[in-house]
Amino acid sequence: MIQDVTDNDLQRVRAFLEANLDSSLFLLSNLAMCGPRAGDHPNSGNFRLAEDAGRVVAVFCLTRRGNLLVQAAGRADLAEDILGACDGDPFEVTGIVGEWLTAHTLWNLLCVDPRFEPSHSEKDLLYSRALTDNDLSGHSDSVRFLRPEDFEDWEPLNTAYFAELNHSWQATMQQRKEEFESRARARRWWGAFDGERLVAIAALNAVYGHLGQVGGVYSRPEDRRQGLSRAVMRSVLADSRRHHRFDRLVLFTGEDNAAARRLYESLGFEAGSAFGIFLGSRRPTPRSQQRYRWAGQSGEIYTYEIHDWPTRLSPGPGNYIFTCSEGPDTWRPLLIGESTDLSALSVHERLRSGRHAVTHVHVRLNFNPVAVRRREVSDLAARWAPPGSEAYSE
Repeated sequence: MIQDVTDNDLQRVRAFLEANLDSSLFLLSNLAMCGPRAGDHPNSGNFRLAEDAGRVVAVFCLTRRGNLLVQAAGRADLAEDILGACDGDPFEVTGIVGEWLTAHTLWNLLCVDPRFEPSHSEKDLLYSRALTDNDLSGHSDSVRFLRPEDFEDWEPLNTAYFAELNHSWQATMQQRKEEFESRARARRWWGAFDGERLVAIAALNAVYGHLGQVGGVYSRPEDRRQGLSRAVMRSVLADSRRHHRFDRLVLFTGEDNAAARRLYESLGFEAGSAFGIFLGSRRPTPRSQQRYRWAGQSGEIYTYEIHDWPTRLSPGPGNYIFTCSEGPDTWRPLLIGESTDLSALSVHERLRSGRHAVTHVHVRLNFNPVAVRRREVSDLAARWAPPGSEAYSE
């Protein structure tokens, strides 16, 4: 059985994730930072759990970025139910991140969707290393913590890193700047410099307790084979012990990335289980070519786009009418309303009741203030949802 994670579930959810700690860091870090419900942060999302005989057997979260973070301890048989549970979220799955067996099974299911375009599929090895006070002497003079004002130097290097991995950015430039500055203030970005030029970078991508996950280790091809990534990593080891008081670090690298594996193994990291990182994108849903003109009680005409129901709509404020088709260009209104986010209309539809099933939804993007949108609802409801009719407004 799959259910939303409530505050009462947090203790057993954490216990399950901590039992699979190294491959659950993204989930634990996001849960600690954002809580179990979707908020404004792009890494936030609605946490869910799967139970079997009263025990938690899987925890997952679809973030606002579109990444489905999953830990099922190898229970690949849960993949279809996990993906189905995400259908109710207002954002679509565009990536899968988690322990290999379940993540790979989810990815195969996702790729069946003809609207989905895969862009990155990688089987990573999870590496782990204990930290001791002996690591404190490893800091390099050419490496320092990056500061918020380093964004202009960091951004092109980090963009090149993503391009080399064929990853697409899932945030605006302003969101990237704010996220970098926040992590820089927390001393979670390092950089190696050749004079004034930033030549190599590394980061802490996730933190939980005394454990950190390293990522984003990169230098441009022309700057490689000069020991730059090694210097950055030695400083990461030293500062993770000295400043962050970590006992252990983990990281992921491609199973076929022989150079990176040699580097990490030479620094004392030991290979463990497999991890999956899968990314892609959705082809945009074409705009509806059908329109219908609804007349309000005032005589004003409102033009709505027609979509089959259920459907996925783009985020944005607007007005909507759930309808039942009664023939060509003939509609029975069932629910008239407005929403700050049209992509979340499934919540409103589930709350309605009535004899007729919804077959279509009519929508109109409307960026006017909420009071204006509600006047439109009242105008239409006065004509199409009179007292005693099945239709109603909200």
